[in-house]
Amino acid sequence: MPRTDTHRADALRVELTAPGGPYPAGKPVPVSVSLVAVAELLVTGVLDGSEDGSRYPRYLPSVSFEGRVAAAPPVPEDPLTGPLLASDFVRLAPGEAFDPCAARTLATFETFAPDRPGSYAYTLTLDTESEAPEQWLGRLGQTGAAEVLALVRRVPRLRVTSPSLIVEVH
Repeated sequence: MPRTDTHRADALRVELTAPGGPYPAGKPVPVSVSLVAVAELLVTGVLDGSEDGSRYPRYLPSVSFEGRVAAAPPVPEDPLTGPLLASDFVRLAPGEAFDPCAARTLATFETFAPDRPGSYAYTLTLDTESEAPEQWLGRLGQTGAAEVLALVRRVPRLRVTSPSLIVEVH
């Protein structure tokens, strides 16, 4: 079966938004994530292990302050991940948006509370460039691998970083 991926980073945009602002120091900023398809494609949302890089797709959040990383995912402690299911995949039409955090949030964005006033830059990188489709599978209870691997092969291989969302903290 031929691959239907585009191998182009411009097949998808990652967008971050936050309502209003400025935000008070000491509280997490409510950041929302959207994937916006430029071409028809298949994607998954955030899975267990996606944020810490122990499985694909990788959703890698970062927060910078004064040019230094202020928050990033932790180093993986337990690479045991649940199964990847056919129902985890979402087909997007051109122009269609999808919240990859609807089922599983990004802990980095959910828990980071800026502790000083200033400008913070939030970014998110989506990385689907696995060397092998098997790097997407769960390590516990994975069933239906043939069906799921066929879907993984249809996901575009790309690494896309959102534009920085600049958040003012007072």
